[in-house]
Amino acid sequence: MNRPVLYTDFDGVLNAFPDKEIQDNGGVGHTQWLDDDDPRAQLYSTERAFVLTGDDIVRTPCGYYRIRWSRNIAQTLHRLASEGDIELNWLTTWQPYCSRILDPLLGWDPHIEHTAIWYDPISYERRYTGKLSTVFSRVRFETTQANPSPVIWLDDEECYETAADRIRALSPKAPVLMVRPDARIGISRRQWRIIQKFIRKPETFPELTLDEEPTIREYPGHLGF
Repeated sequence: MNRPVLYTDFDGVLNAFPDKEIQDNGGVGHTQWLDDDDPRAQLYSTERAFVLTGDDIVRTPCGYYRIRWSRNIAQTLHRLASEGDIELNWLTTWQPYCSRILDPLLGWDPHIEHTAIWYDPISYERRYTGKLSTVFSRVRFETTQANPSPVIWLDDEECYETAADRIRALSPKAPVLMVRPDARIGISRRQWRIIQKFIRKPETFPELTLDEEPTIREYPGHLGF
C-alpha cells in the first residue's frame, strides 16, 4: 500500500475547547480540586488527554479566536508528513486561513501540508456537504488504483456511523480510519495510539474503522471558526 492520506479538521480535533472552569484552574492534569465522582476528573486526566501546551489568540477577518492545542500532536503530524510517512491535508472550515494562520501557528510548512478546497468561502456553498464529499471522492479514487492509499479522517462532528456506512458502501481497497474526538480535549491519547498504529500498519485494520471517543457529547451549531 501507499502511504496513508490523512485529512484533519482543526476545531475540536487539534484545537480543543475545554470547559472554562477546568481551563481557569490549570487545564489537563490539574483536576485535584474536583470531587472524586466528577466525570471531568477522568476526562481531563493526563492518562486520557494531552496537555494543551499551545495557547494563543489569532486574528482573522471574522474576528479573534482563542486557540489551544497539543504541540506534541501537531509537531508529530508535521514530522510524519515531512518524512513522507503520510500525506497531510487540512479539511476544516479554516480553509481560507490554513496557510496564512494555522500553519505558522503550529509550525507547519504549507509546502508540505495541503489544504482541501471543499466549500466556497464567499457563498458557503457545500459547507454542509463538502467534507464528506472530499473524503468520499478520495476513497473512490483509491479504489481505482493498483496500489491504493489508506485514508484517515479526523473530525469531531462528521465522523459518525451514517458517514461511515456511505464510505463502507464503496468497498474501499485500502483501509479507512475515521476518528471522532471529544471536542473538549481534542484527540485523546487512546485515539492517538490508534492513529499511529494505523499509519505504521494499515494492513492490520479492517476495511473501515470508526472510533468515537466514549465521552463525546452533542452540541448545537458549530464550535470554533
